[in-house]
Amino acid sequence: MFEYLKRAEILGATFADIRYEKIESRSITITEERKYLNQGEEEGYFIRVIQNRNFGFKSTNKISNIDIEDAINSAYGDEKVNIVFLPSKHDRITIGKRFQKSIEEEVKDLEKIKEYIGNLHESIRSFTIKYYEEKFHKEYYSTEDRELISEGNISRLTITVVGKEGNIIAEAFDAVSTHLGYVLDIFDINEILERVRKRLTNQLKGRTTKAGQYQVILAPEVVGVFTHEALGHLAEADGALDGILYKLKGKKIAPDFVNISDLPTLNHNKAFGTLIYDDEGVEGREVKIIENGIVREFMTDRYYSAYLGQPPTGNARAQSFRDPPLIRMRNTYMKPGDAELEELFEGIKEGYYMVSPIGGETSPDGTFQFGIQEGYRIENGEIKEPIRNVGISGYTIETLGKIELISKKFDLDAGYCGKYGQVVPVSDGGPYIRLSSIKVGGI
Repeated sequence: MFEYLKRAEILGATFADIRYEKIESRSITITEERKYLNQGEEEGYFIRVIQNRNFGFKSTNKISNIDIEDAINSAYGDEKVNIVFLPSKHDRITIGKRFQKSIEEEVKDLEKIKEYIGNLHESIRSFTIKYYEEKFHKEYYSTEDRELISEGNISRLTITVVGKEGNIIAEAFDAVSTHLGYVLDIFDINEILERVRKRLTNQLKGRTTKAGQYQVILAPEVVGVFTHEALGHLAEADGALDGILYKLKGKKIAPDFVNISDLPTLNHNKAFGTLIYDDEGVEGREVKIIENGIVREFMTDRYYSAYLGQPPTGNARAQSFRDPPLIRMRNTYMKPGDAELEELFEGIKEGYYMVSPIGGETSPDGTFQFGIQEGYRIENGEIKEPIRNVGISGYTIETLGKIELISKKFDLDAGYCGKYGQVVPVSDGGPYIRLSSIKVGGI
């Protein structure tokens, strides 16, 4: 690849890099009536140059089609591009554990799950089981003499069921994702199905709530969605500069015990956003978005690192070789505290315990609204009956300031995040937290 990079320099580029990517993917979907199988493989190259302080791009699926001249000629703009340059580095890494399962073995596993679902709940009218795996090989080269090669795999299982009792129709789901191997070797299918059964039962039998401000406990899944959606996107530098969080840098917006970070990797089987080097060849580091309640720093790519004058964070990610890298989260979470879980319930006369989210909306001004698929009423510190058709809403900065207690217990959840049409794997999570108040209402 270095011959192409040298050609770019000869043509006047002050910087150039090339990404190569090969992806082997497989998906299996099973419903009560049908089975869908899909396997594919694709590979290609993404060339980027800086010419006259403008970016130029070119992507192709064949090395013989690499055209540095086209990339150079595509460079246009306001001639203000400046990036952080890095020292020479050569490295090769494997992310997680490689695994090799035949499609026949995987279909057999999913067919067993189908049998289990048939006996899971008498109300079930339809269901969907989705399995996805991806094996990747990536290479990165730059005119800085950086040569970085990484490979690994991810796998994901999602189960969705729809049930009906009388006039009530409800949907429940659960999903598990990992970079550590075959998802059904890592997670207990019985635990997954039990969560689905419980959530469906709650949605069918649960009570509706009276809208109002309540003291609320949020479990790790809900904390993770809040951390990712309501705060994380506000801390991505390409949006932060025009958002509410940038103006608050260096200011205290939460209690001292609140710490929220985005990391390239975590020692957790659901650290789905694991990324040692990003798609600009930058080694990832921890981004301390909130430290001791204070807004500290933002996730960046090379360009925004230079603009903000902070060390690069390794948050530039692209969905495929066809796409330019964007500033994206990896593993974003609130750090644990020192409270026992039981302490969070003490003293709550009337409140709610929100366990699992379903859908939601956030806005650049910091407002958010999330639906809850599993939740419970709290009375005098005790968990009571389940609730249904409920959501929580608020303003990010105010909500952070209302955190009263944070548990020692911690967990992550994993999935995919979309931005500007690109989707990448991420994880988010945190401890259990208690809020002095938040708006609870029907959806």
